[in-house]
Amino acid sequence: MLRVMIVGCGAIAPAHVEGYMKFPDICRITALANRSPARADSLNARYGLDARVVRDYRGALEDVDVVSICTPPGEHSRIAVDAAEAGCHALIEKPMALSLAECDAVISSARRNGTLVSVVAQSRFISGIRNAIAVAASGRFGRTLYSRVSSAWYRGSSYYDLSWRGRWEAEGGGCTLNHSIHHIDLLLWLKGIPKSLTSVIANLCHDNSEEEDFSSSVLSYGDGSIAEITSSLVSHGEPQYLSFQMERGGVTIPFAAYASASRVNGFPYPDDGRREEIESAFAELPALRFENHDGQIANFLAAIAGDEELVSGPEDGRRCIELITGVYKSGISGKRVFFPIVPDDVYYGGEWRGAAPRFHEKKRDIERFDDMTITDFKGKF
Repeated sequence: MLRVMIVGCGAIAPAHVEGYMKFPDICRITALANRSPARADSLNARYGLDARVVRDYRGALEDVDVVSICTPPGEHSRIAVDAAEAGCHALIEKPMALSLAECDAVISSARRNGTLVSVVAQSRFISGIRNAIAVAASGRFGRTLYSRVSSAWYRGSSYYDLSWRGRWEAEGGGCTLNHSIHHIDLLLWLKGIPKSLTSVIANLCHDNSEEEDFSSSVLSYGDGSIAEITSSLVSHGEPQYLSFQMERGGVTIPFAAYASASRVNGFPYPDDGRREEIESAFAELPALRFENHDGQIANFLAAIAGDEELVSGPEDGRRCIELITGVYKSGISGKRVFFPIVPDDVYYGGEWRGAAPRFHEKKRDIERFDDMTITDFKGKF
């Protein structure tokens, strides 16, 4: 029986708790760590966990096997390294860390201690998304020529009133790092790291944040293909989608299939036969038994038992940080950025944030919101 500790009992912690509770024959939550014990006590009571409550997670590491890290981003890598050094496996909420140097420290520690690290990428565990990606990755409809990611979110100004949000050094970045990382991960899952990118970053309307609330990037791949990523916190209705245009058809997420044939003069007409072929390829793929965080936790536990490979491992989490670091480097410098970002690059570590543009001065700080409602996209894809 694996003993699990949840570190950080804020808004995302219930998704982890509910995920582990799906597998009572494999694991049990035995510890909750939070600087404010009241938050942990509330989680304990809500789910009837009877877990030990501690202010400092380090005091319980010797008594658990698995650590789920649900803290603000600036603490992720330190907790993950401490967990590995104590022989614990770690599930890290996105983002994995705030810099490539921190990612590499986590990976090195886990390898040295023989522990597993999985980085939360719950969108990989949604059947409609996974199967659309699989259709594009199959090559059945040709090479993916053009990918477009619209990572559209809406957050009011008060979102940044939390003391750690809106600060480059504490949160690490705005919408690109902490919201669009979900969609960026899906693009990387299909296409991998590009050869280069060019980006712009801006703060359009969040006056209590040093960070960006908008970014747009054009990615160039070595095979000649192109991708676009737009990240936004100013999009009413949060109309999110991904589009993959292949040589002989296109798919989108939420799933839809498209195919065009060319007239003699080059103008298109619908290729219904090809569209139906794409739809059939999608429909033939099975649905996941567990989805979202439940699916990721199922895979994580199975990987610990040696029964499955991790679907989202530390290298996947690191790739997200590398691409996002490139977005910030290009957006701040105004120059094209080439990959990989190597250790002697100033952007490999996190020191660059000290000189990053402060779009606004952070003036309002609160320690927590009583309302912990968050965006729920279950069933949308």
